[in-house]
Amino acid sequence: MSPSYHHAYLSSNLIAALHQLKTYSVFSKLTLQIEGKDYTPDICLYLKKPMNFAGGDILRMTELPLLAIEVLSPTQGTQEVIDKFKIYFAAGIKSCWLIIPPAQTIVVYASSEQAKTFSSGELIDDVMSIQLSLKEIFES
Repeated sequence: MSPSYHHAYLSSNLIAALHQLKTYSVFSKLTLQIEGKDYTPDICLYLKKPMNFAGGDILRMTELPLLAIEVLSPTQGTQEVIDKFKIYFAAGIKSCWLIIPPAQTIVVYASSEQAKTFSSGELIDDVMSIQLSLKEIFES
């Protein structure tokens, strides 16, 4: 499934906003290997650490991120993403975000059963200690 226009735009805005935090390394479309299966969140965050470009690249990450973010595409169902989040949480990922472009909404999951929805003001992820302006993410 190819990312749509809105998907690509919101991913770019999120990456820019998350880079400003300076605490995390931000990755786009990084393939994670969980129990022998590949998953590729739209965006994921790791604690910041130096990059070693001379040390060889990694095709599939077995070290899981702290946060996985999925931007809902027009051809993707919400349940599909929620099912993926259950796998992420079971594997040890601490927080997951679902971006819903038509509603200009972000749902922050602290677990499979605990979610908060943000559609105005500030997004607050207590697990990650992240606070972002929704206007900054959805502005055109």
